[in-house]
Amino acid sequence: MNAENNFAARLIDAGRLAAIARTCGLKADVSYYVNEALKELWRSRSPEEAKKIAERWVLWDAEGRPWPRMPPLHRAGTAQVPVVNRPVTPLHAIRAWFEKQDDGVQCEIAGMAALLVFEGADFLDLSSRVWCDCLRRWLSEAGLPAHTIIGRALTFRTCFEYFAESRFTESGWRRSETTALKILEDAKCDPNSEAARLAPIAEKMLDTLPARKGRWMEVRKSWRELASASLTARSLRVWSTLQTK
Repeated sequence: MNAENNFAARLIDAGRLAAIARTCGLKADVSYYVNEALKELWRSRSPEEAKKIAERWVLWDAEGRPWPRMPPLHRAGTAQVPVVNRPVTPLHAIRAWFEKQDDGVQCEIAGMAALLVFEGADFLDLSSRVWCDCLRRWLSEAGLPAHTIIGRALTFRTCFEYFAESRFTESGWRRSETTALKILEDAKCDPNSEAARLAPIAEKMLDTLPARKGRWMEVRKSWRELASASLTARSLRVWSTLQTK
């Protein structure tokens, strides 16, 4: 039972590690960490026992990737919502801006939404592609009243700027670098520590930091242009007033 409990703990931890990785712009979703747990399970147990444990705790998607076994609450219906011939709303403006970002930035932004906007721990157990699709649907839902549209626009702006602030400044990137280096230093001192488990993420973060910094400085420019044009309190009041005419 200890082996099964340990394996289950690894699966629970997979969501947290993937969330950390994705908000750092790294391509390591939950299935990656589940796969690592499966490898360890097969190394430490007999094939028969490992198979029984895996069948109780893991499911495989159509692409053969392993995921924690959970109700398919958010897996179904992930098709993107087309934005065609609709009146422009503040949410459509955000969606258009979002689609102009590269895949890595989109995943980071959707990860921010998964952590705060959607308020669901289940989202942490899904892939970044599902996160992006959920955000697209949330920004594109048809038939919303004006006050709901404004509420979502303000929610997204607050959430995004809360997370993105550290990516918009030189000091923020220095803090990220210092944090990653500290994790690696602590991992060397204790290979069984929490820092040791986060060390691979920290190494990848340091490797990708210069490129991500350049991309996010461009994101800062385009976001501020969007926010100042369409998401200020005055802009939202004007838009709302026009809906009643």
